[in-house]
Amino acid sequence: MRLAGEVRPPGDKSISHRCALLALVANGHSEITGISKGGDVNSTLGLVEALGAVVAEINGRVVIDSKGVQEPRKILDVGNSGTLLRLATGMLAGYQGHFVLSGDESVNSRPMDRIIEPLTVMGANITGRSGNKLAPIAIRGTSLSGREFKGLPASAQVKSAILLAGLRADSPTSVTEVIPTRPHTEEMLKEVGVDVDIVDQVGSTRITIHPNPSIQAKSWKVPTDPSQAAFFIVGALISAKSEVLIKDVLVHETRIGFLEVLKRMGADVELRMQSDSVADIYASSSTLRATDIGGDEIPSVIDELPILAIAAARAEGTSRITGADELRIKESDRIATSMAMLRAFGVNAEELQDGMVITGSDRPFKSAIVETKFDHRIAMSAAIGSSVSAGEVEIRDASSVDTSYPGFLSVLLDLAE
Repeated sequence: MRLAGEVRPPGDKSISHRCALLALVANGHSEITGISKGGDVNSTLGLVEALGAVVAEINGRVVIDSKGVQEPRKILDVGNSGTLLRLATGMLAGYQGHFVLSGDESVNSRPMDRIIEPLTVMGANITGRSGNKLAPIAIRGTSLSGREFKGLPASAQVKSAILLAGLRADSPTSVTEVIPTRPHTEEMLKEVGVDVDIVDQVGSTRITIHPNPSIQAKSWKVPTDPSQAAFFIVGALISAKSEVLIKDVLVHETRIGFLEVLKRMGADVELRMQSDSVADIYASSSTLRATDIGGDEIPSVIDELPILAIAAARAEGTSRITGADELRIKESDRIATSMAMLRAFGVNAEELQDGMVITGSDRPFKSAIVETKFDHRIAMSAAIGSSVSAGEVEIRDASSVDTSYPGFLSVLLDLAE
């Protein structure tokens, strides 16, 4: 199958979540252009409404009018979004009222202690299942105290939960990172008038937020999601005589680690810069070679590892992915589901506790039945894998792609020739 054409994936999901949550805690009228239309962000908009804001779509823009957080009358449903669960927990910890957050079976099995423990140090009153480790969780808003945190997991969600809680603390709150994670929260807080200090130190970065319970309303424009772009990029690389242009992609250095991996593998990929942080990305058929993925680069590629596994399966040689334990606690156990997908395609792959070993080949993938376990990234990776399959590929529960990219399969078919 040949892929050819131009595509504009949905707005970046991480930024979309944060835009909506910041619009909620602002006092006024906010507008968001290009917001993700996936199920995860729809859950965020639903939560924002449940907490008292008025949300409307006008001429393709999402408009949010808020007078601040109100105590809800019902349980707050985060759906399938672990990002929303964690960020909302931090954001709500300092508001007076009682808040209960719950999601689907997948989200309610994902660890929350990494969020709850530092927030509790700040004085938050949060309880959850299994000894405060799992959702549903209950938050009884209380006064918070600023603290300094070091040695936390390398997670933008953990950092963001703490910084959002720090908005309503009684003194500055700091997080020191050794491994950089996506900085969207601190950068966006600065844009709405919050005093944020970002200090690069030897071997680390210290982010300090100064309390500001009344932030400015703002108009946001959300660029294309690089994690969604990754599927089309890999599709073009592994399919013969293919070339695809992906428009208006966010290319912040913490979000395009997967591009560095693909370039290391010999990918023909070109960034055509449109601004400091947005580019059109051109990708075309390439002969790939194996590589090792691990260490400090894992946080910047964690979401793209399933599709990188497909790329590795088409590369010459044996690739190793290590240090990716975090994959075990995503929407599915993505090490296990990625391995099952690769083996269904006939790929020689070995499962590791923290990753996988993949021996690539230029032979077509076998006909396959892929069990997604309702994981959108596995479903989309399998769809890209089907472009180099010699036969029919059945993707079970493919509707899971609606979590992040409604219409993905139709767009892929439109690119196929």
